[in-house]
Amino acid sequence: MRIHNVTVIDGTDADPLAGAEVAVTGGRFSAVRPAGSIDRAVDDGPVIDGRGGYLVPGLWESHTHLTGQATLRPEGERLGVVSRQLADFLAVGVTSVVDLGGPLDLELGVREFRAKATDPAAELFFAGPVFTGIQGWPVMDSAERASLAYQTDNADEAYRQALALADQVDFLKCIYDGEPDAPDKLPFDALKAVIAAAHEKGKKVLVHVHHRTELVEAVEAGADGIEHAFLPDEPSSTAEAVDVAALLADTGTYFCPTLVTWEQLARNGEDAYLQELVDDGFATAAGAVQVAARPFYGRAFPRHSAEESRIRFDYAMETLALTHEAGVKIVAGSDIALLLPSPPPALLRELWLLAKAGLPLPAVLAAATRHAAGKIGEGAGAGTITVGAVADALLLDADPLSDITHLVDRSHHVGTLRRGQPSWS
Repeated sequence: MRIHNVTVIDGTDADPLAGAEVAVTGGRFSAVRPAGSIDRAVDDGPVIDGRGGYLVPGLWESHTHLTGQATLRPEGERLGVVSRQLADFLAVGVTSVVDLGGPLDLELGVREFRAKATDPAAELFFAGPVFTGIQGWPVMDSAERASLAYQTDNADEAYRQALALADQVDFLKCIYDGEPDAPDKLPFDALKAVIAAAHEKGKKVLVHVHHRTELVEAVEAGADGIEHAFLPDEPSSTAEAVDVAALLADTGTYFCPTLVTWEQLARNGEDAYLQELVDDGFATAAGAVQVAARPFYGRAFPRHSAEESRIRFDYAMETLALTHEAGVKIVAGSDIALLLPSPPPALLRELWLLAKAGLPLPAVLAAATRHAAGKIGEGAGAGTITVGAVADALLLDADPLSDITHLVDRSHHVGTLRRGQPSWS
């Protein structure tokens, strides 16, 4: 198959290639060249018109919790619920979804379910249960959440569990959040043990942090990625961000700030915020009414106060540009859709916020493509339109490097390419 009449923005640092043809063979990109130069002996399939648009790599949602949320539904509905959400993600240009913690049996079940399904949907990558302290987040005192985590205060036990889990999942995740030496905080030696075990198996480890100290310790332990913008000790100074950026850049550690998480937790209960989401195109008026009717609308989140969340959001928005300028690999992930109609728009909102925080638009695209793939250890070329990469892409009718709305406003989405199958005719 060939796609012609298209400008390719391949997700690397290369300049856009106007008037390009893209060949797909066996569900992977086999050539990306100027029009008329593709070897017809290699690519003799149908020709698809790119409509003069812009072909970018398929987007990645690199931090969400579909399977964990599905446990709130009756058991017989869970596979179907997650499968439909993966289809909804594909409908907004997201071809890969990274689930950062859920019941292993459900995640494995979703993968098996999707392998037999015939409808198109985003691909799911998952961590299985997270590692946390005794009654640590997200379990706390809820027996219903026990399947979401391995609770441990023992490094040897954590190491054995991580070795076994690594054979069944795509990457591992640790929650490193809590007061020092408190029972609900994963001990530092257990954190190191999980990372050592995962690395022995060739798997990456992502670490959820709260304060700057936890971020620094997680990097020291060998974390491959840091999840969430940290709570600074001195919000009025950028000095902590400068130090953290240097550390992350020097170690090559990925950073997923989840800006939209802190925005939602900071403004939960504000009708003005819902109207802002409507005005910005991330919700409809009817959707905002439905959000306001949710039981948790306006209620305090159990782990992070609105005040703390606002500090984390404001600080991240102020310092993210300097973090990028330091050379940090920033990744796009939304985590929650507390005040968004559904999870897919939350990722689009995150991209909009990254641009608003001052990231250049090529960096925003990289955050939602190649950096997201790299964070979980996908091979070279993943999240790009390059020879050998999985043929996942999003076709737009306007240049996403000139205006962020061209990427996040669905009216500019022509269709998706999922493993070489186009959704447009």
